[in-house]
This record gives sequence, C-alpha cells and structure tokens, in this order.
Amino acid sequence: MAEESFVKSQLAAFCKALNKVEAPLKQKHVRALVVGTHKLRSSRIFWHSVSRIQLEKNPVLTWKFCQLLHKLIHDGHRKITEESVGHVSRLNQLGNFWQHLRSSGYGQANTCYCKLLVSRLQFHKKYPSIPGNLNLNQRQLDTLCSDINETYELAIDMLDQMDELLNLKATIMSIMDSMRWSSLVPQGQCLLAPLILVILDTSKFYDFLVKAHFKLHKSLPADTLVGHRERFYDLFRRTKKFYEETANLQYFKYLVQIPTLPSIAPNFQQASELEDYRAPQAYLHAGTTSENGDQSPPDSQSVCDEQISSIIDISLPQMDNISMMGDSIASSTLPPSTSNNAGAQPIFDPKDEIIARLRLDIDAERDVKEKLFEECKNRIEQYEARLLHMNQEIDLHKEAAEEKTKELEKLRVLSTTLGQERQQTSEESKRKVDETEHKFAKLKGAYQQIREDHIKALTEIRDLRAKIDSNVKASDTKNEELTQLKAKMEQDGLEREFFESQAKTLQESIQIKGQKLIECQTKIEQLESHLEELEDVLGKVKVESAEKLKLLGEDKLKIGNDFLDCITSFALNLMEQTNEDSQNATSISYPPHLATSKLKSFIEQKEFINSMFNNNNEFYKSILLIAQNMSDILLVCPSAAYTASIQHFEEVNEQCRQLQQLSSTFIKEKNLESLNEIWKELENLENLMLGLPKENVDLDVNTVGKQLEEEMNCMTEAIAAAVEHINELQKKSRETNIGIKLEVNDKILNSCNELMGAVRELVIKSKEVQEEIVSNGRGQATPIEFYKRNHLWTEGLISAGRAVGVTATELVKSADKLIMEKGGKFEHLIVSAGSVGASVAQLFVSSRVKADKNSQKLVGLGKASKDVNKCTANLVGIVKQGQQSLGEEKLLDFSNLSLHETKKEEMESQVRVLELEAELSRERLRFAALRKQHFHIAQLVSNNQENGGGNNGETDTSPPES
Repeated sequence: MAEESFVKSQLAAFCKALNKVEAPLKQKHVRALVVGTHKLRSSRIFWHSVSRIQLEKNPVLTWKFCQLLHKLIHDGHRKITEESVGHVSRLNQLGNFWQHLRSSGYGQANTCYCKLLVSRLQFHKKYPSIPGNLNLNQRQLDTLCSDINETYELAIDMLDQMDELLNLKATIMSIMDSMRWSSLVPQGQCLLAPLILVILDTSKFYDFLVKAHFKLHKSLPADTLVGHRERFYDLFRRTKKFYEETANLQYFKYLVQIPTLPSIAPNFQQASELEDYRAPQAYLHAGTTSENGDQSPPDSQSVCDEQISSIIDISLPQMDNISMMGDSIASSTLPPSTSNNAGAQPIFDPKDEIIARLRLDIDAERDVKEKLFEECKNRIEQYEARLLHMNQEIDLHKEAAEEKTKELEKLRVLSTTLGQERQQTSEESKRKVDETEHKFAKLKGAYQQIREDHIKALTEIRDLRAKIDSNVKASDTKNEELTQLKAKMEQDGLEREFFESQAKTLQESIQIKGQKLIECQTKIEQLESHLEELEDVLGKVKVESAEKLKLLGEDKLKIGNDFLDCITSFALNLMEQTNEDSQNATSISYPPHLATSKLKSFIEQKEFINSMFNNNNEFYKSILLIAQNMSDILLVCPSAAYTASIQHFEEVNEQCRQLQQLSSTFIKEKNLESLNEIWKELENLENLMLGLPKENVDLDVNTVGKQLEEEMNCMTEAIAAAVEHINELQKKSRETNIGIKLEVNDKILNSCNELMGAVRELVIKSKEVQEEIVSNGRGQATPIEFYKRNHLWTEGLISAGRAVGVTATELVKSADKLIMEKGGKFEHLIVSAGSVGASVAQLFVSSRVKADKNSQKLVGLGKASKDVNKCTANLVGIVKQGQQSLGEEKLLDFSNLSLHETKKEEMESQVRVLELEAELSRERLRFAALRKQHFHIAQLVSNNQENGGGNNGETDTSPPES
C-alpha cells in the first residue's frame, strides 16, 4: 500500500511539473521527483510517465521536460544517467522534430537542449565514475587523471561539454532578444530557468579543465597542446561573458551564486600559476524552495489533485481530467444543507464521512512531512554552503600559516647567520685593534707615502677595472675570475678606509705603526703580480676575439655569395622569360621611335652602370639593372622593327638574340669583358634601329594631350555603338530565323557582346593606368604639359585607341552582313575578331610602356588583356562551330544517285577542290603583300587623319594586325 501511494505521488508530481503553462518549473514538484529517484534508486517511474505523453504537441512541454531531465541528472540518483542512456534515441527524435518545426521561439532551443542532453548522457556513459552533479574531490580527480593519455582524451570531452552548454546559453539569449522578453516576466523566466543548471555545470567543468590542462602541460610538450589551449582560451572568453551577462539579470540574483573569472586566462606553461589558482564557486542560495522564494502551502487545486490520486488508480493522469474529477469529489463531499436543488435528499452514510476525515488527516500529515523535508533540505544546503565556505577559509588560513612559517624559518636562518657574522666581525675587529696598538707607532711618518701609494693603486685599479669591464662582454668564460678580483679589490679599499679612520682617531699613538708600511708594500707587490696575471688573461681574450672576428667574416662572405647566387638565378630566369616572350614579336605592333628612345636611354647609363659594376657594394645592382633593361629592349626592338619594315626585322631580331646570349653569359661569368661586348652590341643595335624606314609624323606637339582625350572618347563611343548594334542584330535574328540558324546566330552575337564587354573593361583599365602614369610623372606640371613632354608615348596611345575603335566597327559590320545574309562570310568575322585582339594588344602595350612594374592597376590591365584574348578565342571557336553546324545542315543527299551520276559528281568535286587550292595559294600571296604594304602606310594614314582634324574622307584604314 505504501509503495502504491509512493507511485501515485510521483505520477502526480510529474503531471504537475510538466504542464503547458509558460512559467518556470515549481521546485516542490521537482524536489518530489528527485527524492523519489533516491528512494526508488531508479528512474523507471519518470521514463514510464514520459512514454505515455506526446511531447511533440507543445514546445513548452518539451522545454520543461528537458529541464526536468537535466535536473534529475544533476541531483537525482546515480543510476539515472545509466538508465537514461537507453532513451537517447527518443531525445534525438525529439530534437530532430523541433529542428524542422520552428513554429515558436522554443523550436531551436528544444533542438539545442536535446543535443546537450544526448552529449551529457554519452559523457557519463564513457566516464561512469563522474557523478551527475560533477562533484569530485581531489583524490577522485587524481585517480581519473592518473593516465596521461586518458587525461588528454578527458580534456577534449570536457571541452565538448563546455561547447554544448555555452551553445545552449547563446540560443536562449538569442531567443530572448528576438522575442523582447524580460527576465521578470513568466515567459522569460521559463526560458532562462535552465541557465541555473548551466552555471553550476560550467563552473565544475571549468575547474576540471584548468587542473587537467596544468597536468597535461606538466607531462607533454607545449606544441602538442596548442589546440587544447586555443579551445580553452575561446571557452574562457565565452564563459566569462556568460557570467557577466547573467549577473546583470534580476532573475538570477536571489537564486544562484554566479562565480567570477579572472581577467586573464591561466598560463598553463607557467606551472607556478596553479598555486595561485582559485576554483570558481557556484551554488544555489538557501531559501530558494520555490520560484517565489517562500514555502507556501499547496493550494486547493493541489490538495484536490492529491485526493484524486489517492482514490483512483491513475497510470498517467492529465491535468484537465484531474481537475474535473477533483470538482466532482469535492461536490460529493459537501453536506446536504449546501444543496439548493429540489427533490429527494441523498442517503447519508457515516463511512463516507470517516473516509473523508481520514483523507484530510493524511493530507495534512503529508503536508507537514513535506514542509519538514523541505526545511531539512534547506538547512542541509545552508550547512553545506557554510561548510564549503569554512573549508575555503580554512584552506586560505592554512596557506597563510604555511607562508608565515616559511618566512619565520627564513628569518631564523638569517638571524643565525647574521649573529655568526657579527661575532666573527667583532673578533676580527678586536684582533686588528690589538695589532694596531702595537704597530701604529711607526705609521704616522709613513702615512703620507702610504696615502700616495694608495691613490696610485686605486688609479691603477680603476683603469684595470675599466679594461676588465670592456673585456667581460667578449669573454664569458672569465666572468668568475674577474668577479673574484673585483671583490678582492673592494675589500682592499675597505681596509684602506679603515686605516684612514684609525689614523684620524689615533694620531697620538701613530709612532708605533711603522711596520704597517712594510705590509702595504707587500700588498702592492701582490697587486702588481695580479696585474701581470690579468694582462696575460687580456692577451688570451684578444686572441679569442680575433678568431671570432675571422669566423664572422667567413659567415658574412658566405651570405654574400648566397645572395649573389639568388640575384644571378633571378636575372637568368628573367632573360629566359624574355627569350620566350620575344617569339611573339611579330604579333605586337610597337612604335619604332619609342623603342629607339628606350634603347638610347639605356646606352646613356653606360658610365653609371660600369662604375656600379666596379663597386663591390653595388655590384649586384648592376646585374639587376642590366637584366631589367635588356628584358625591355629585347621585347620592344623586334616588335618595332617588324612594325616599321619586314625586310629589316630579321637583322634586328638576330642582333637581339645575340644580345640575349651575351647578357646570359655576362650574368653567369660577371666579368668586364662580357659587359664591354654588351655595350658594343647595343651600339650596333642602335644603329640598326636608326636605320629603319622613317615614317611621316606630323602631329602637333602642343595639342597632343587634347587629341588623346578626343581619341579615347571616340573609342569609347565606338564600342558603345557596337554593343547597341549587336543587340539590335540579336533582336532581328530572333524575329526572322528559327532552328539551327537562330541558335548559331545567338551564340555568335552573345560572344560578340562578351568580347565588346571585355574590350570596354580593358579601355577603362587603360585609362586608369594612364591617369596613374600622369599623376606619378607630371610633378607640379599639368596633365596637358605631361602629354606634351611625352608626345611620342601619347602618339602611340592615339594610334592604339583609333585602332580599337575602327576594328570594333569592322567587327559589327561583319556580324551584320553574316546575320542579315547580306553576303557576309564566317571568315570575315574571324578576321575581324583577330583584328580586335591585335588592336587591343597594341593599346595594352602602349599603356604599359611608362607604367610602374609594381602597380596594382597594371596588374588589372594585364588581367583585362587576358580576358580580351580569351573572348576573342571563344568567338573564333563559336564561329567555326556554327559554320560546321550550318554546313552539316546543307549536306546533299546522295542516296538517289546512280553509279554513273555518283562518279560524275565525284570528278566535279575533285576539280572544284583543285581550283580552290590554287585560289587559296594565290590569295595567301596577295594577303602577304597587302599586309607588308599595310605596315608601311598605316601610320601615315593615321597621321593624315589627325592633321585633317577628323575630316569626313572615305579613307578607311585598319590597325596593324598581329
């Protein structure tokens, strides 16, 4: 009967604790369940009750269940953790359910809490010796950390538990902020209630982690524990912030003692800090028996519920049913006089009255026992808190007493030592006074001589001390001998001071001190012998210093050789890269006058580079300067020669190859003969460049800046017009074409749009590079004066800009003819795309001439140039693919031809192939002649257009093609 009553009381407490009211758990119901687990030594009733309700119906119900389970793990019987492991799957299922159903603010919080409980149960399963409340004494902790490998793993698991606890705290605070709840309203208190257990658990885990980390750092290298330290320091900052935030909330002030952490995390690499470490103390305040802080008796509803639970066999009653049943029983126990209903009176049974009185007595006695139990538990908690506080005070007093004992022992030893020293000093002084009384008679006459000798000895000692101080730094092995000598000299000085004081006080008996002179002379001789020994020591020190200087010089020479090898390797790589880039000289147009100017500027530095080469300190600078300038010259001179005249290209290119070989030889051998040959061949290259055919350059130097700005604007407008025309062509193509034709046209026009976009980006980057060049080079002058001063470079930009605008227009015309079927060919579009790429390359090279090699805008210009080349290759590939697709569509069907007809068609096709091959050969010769002529007249036509002020002539020129 008692067991049945106990089970019913547990079920009633469970039903009252888990309700849908958004308020904190009532502590009296929670305590009843905790006491029940200790009395039953199991959690069977709790989990049986949980299996009979659907926690998924309400998020608040799930939240209170998680908090109740956490409380039972913390304060319940030890078997709860072992029995709850079997219900981990239920917790995972519950967490996954609320993870996908975020209908309220509790959804994410329930998921996080379930994940925390699963991790906590697995932790206790792995370490069954650790109780749920995490209370371990030092002996248990030492046993747990006896194996260093297990300690290493335990630290990781505790760090994971700290992460889960702090993640739950972060989720709760985030929901509080989003819902704008206060800690003083029931909803906020319901959400914040689990943080009390989080505070208690984190304080324990933090204490264990600190001690475990000190033990690990004592046994393992610091590098092995870098990950542990980083995770701990991060958790330290988060935990400290957590305690500071909760300390400011009114809800926690009277419920729990929140610990404080130091401002700086422990330094585990300093073992002495463990002695100063103080564990954080977190505990519940006495008197927190309910959420209101008082011990009020249960209300009428609770009494009624208990009556029902004692009468009816309930497996898991619901709160609504209990209320209804309680009302019915309450009404049935009323006396007949309270009923106002008409009709027959109920039959009175004395047994019912006796039963009711007995129940009331049982309930009253149960309430008294419950109050006594709560009061006892509160007293126990108060005594435990007070005992813990007194133990801490005792530990502090013990430590202070030990420190005072150590200090007292030190003072005793020091006092004994001082007493012995004082006795020895007294005996020595007495002996010296006796000797002085016998020997001071002759001292007066020799006092002045002794004084002079003393001053001389002090001067020598001072000089010797200075020499010793200057040599102490160079000879660590002689420190001890020099220290002893210094101490002896100081002792001699003290003795002389003592004699001087005795001479003043005992002038009347100075005649008996004659023998003191002999003793002083003996000491002086000893000092002279010491000086000779020190001179020998100084000689040895000088020899050792010379050897160290020799080794230092060898190390310096080795470092210099390594640095020179690095410079040589860099210069050789630069020359190899230049040799590879020079293979593309025929694909780049470059103004000959700019190349000649760069070559002449380098030759003018001959004397400066030669003097730098002959200077050992600046020898490496000459190698770098020659390699960089030769790289620029060997790239631009062949391109300029090919631009001016194809007939002169081979001669200039051969001269550049010879210069490249001479430069590589000079970098490897580093001799003056190779350098002189380089200067000689550079002069030959200058003569060849000056012998190139001259072009008519008749630009107005005074207006070259304005012309450049106008040309760049025209180029931008031409690109914008080309993009607009391409979009119109695409609209017309979609209206008039279908099938494969429409697909091919869309791909071609999209590729043209991408190419124009890349060209526009390159033009923008080119303008930025030009503005950077002008801003860095014009000084106090205006941009127009800078362009005027560098008119040759500006002319190159004008030519390149004009070429980009013309080729963009030509590309649009070719696309128009092909798409609108005006006689256009795929080959025309491929050639136009190549022309756009060549003109853009010319603009890129012209913009790069005066740019700083380390400029970030130059890097952007290079990337834009690569994008243009990529888009050009993409357009050519799409045009060829479209040509093939349309060609396959137009293939003839030969299935209906006879044998004779097939043979005839084959012969005609072969004749057509031969005719086309002959025509192709003739057209190639014509193309080569046109290209050769084009290189000679392109610059002249461009200059004529500029001199004509932008006239509307019919002359149409294309830029130099690559």
